[in-house]
Amino acid sequence: MRATGSRNYEGPSPKLKARFLGFGVRTSDFGVVLLLLLLTACATTAGRKSSIDLAVDAASQRCRCRMGIDARHLESGRSYSRNDDAEFEAASLVKIAILTDALAERSEGRVDLTERWTLTESAKADGSGTLLILDAGLNPTWNDLITLMIGPSDNTATNAWIRRLGIDNINARMDGLGFRHIRLLTVLPSYPPAPDGPSPWNGLHFGIVTPREVGDWMARVARRELIDKDDSQRIFDYLDKDPTRQRIARRFPGEYLWAGKSGSMSGVRNDAGILRTKKGSFVIVVLTDGGSTQSVSSADHPSVLAIADVAKSIVDTWSRDLPDIVDKPK
Repeated sequence: MRATGSRNYEGPSPKLKARFLGFGVRTSDFGVVLLLLLLTACATTAGRKSSIDLAVDAASQRCRCRMGIDARHLESGRSYSRNDDAEFEAASLVKIAILTDALAERSEGRVDLTERWTLTESAKADGSGTLLILDAGLNPTWNDLITLMIGPSDNTATNAWIRRLGIDNINARMDGLGFRHIRLLTVLPSYPPAPDGPSPWNGLHFGIVTPREVGDWMARVARRELIDKDDSQRIFDYLDKDPTRQRIARRFPGEYLWAGKSGSMSGVRNDAGILRTKKGSFVIVVLTDGGSTQSVSSADHPSVLAIADVAKSIVDTWSRDLPDIVDKPK
């Protein structure tokens, strides 16, 4: 630990020596005593929590949930993390793995996004999305299905892509790109569920992620370094089309641009993405589990508000002494 400034340390002052001698400390022991004082001061400083730590603690208490956080300011290299390597239920956030493999397959010539897929009653999936309420026979393109999967988080579009690519292939793609803790586990339940049986969502694990790897994925997209530059731009464009602003972006003005992907299941609320401001680009990942099991559509769910509070604290704290990089974020 090095002191800042230009002052040089020249040993204890005569007054300090006299004070120690009054307690019976020998002159030869000054070095040991001063070292102990320095270590005590350092331990006290290290034990103090930052304003971001305090905000995360308060948010976690507010939602009574476990929180996993990975945040980075790309231009300055600043970062913050909490439970960064812990595994969380991904919910719809794991759809970024499907998106990654779909774009890689397109680049390799195995997928044509202009081809069309036909909606059938048996292909409809329960949960979020609009395709389940539309008539069978609709013919969206595979590109349309990606748009529906990422923005509105359509589960029918998601299952169509999972069945086309294959779970093992999607996970192998993520492995090859260095993401060994972003895992798709299953397809989503069919619609309509059996009327008299247990809910197919009970105990369902759709995917597993860690805050660190989702942060790595978002950072590579932001820098246009995932797969290749063209595919990274395409992936960013999908994230940018229709992301929810109810979570990480909730407490920021409209001129702060947000591209991201959220996810919700019983007791789970997640959000991750790239926030662009005059101060540069912030990659923010906030995952929660163990919170209230009330309606997944609630915009004021305690975990949703906790996510917004954490994001606001991180961006505001860092922005205070960051220079403006651009006049208007893009």
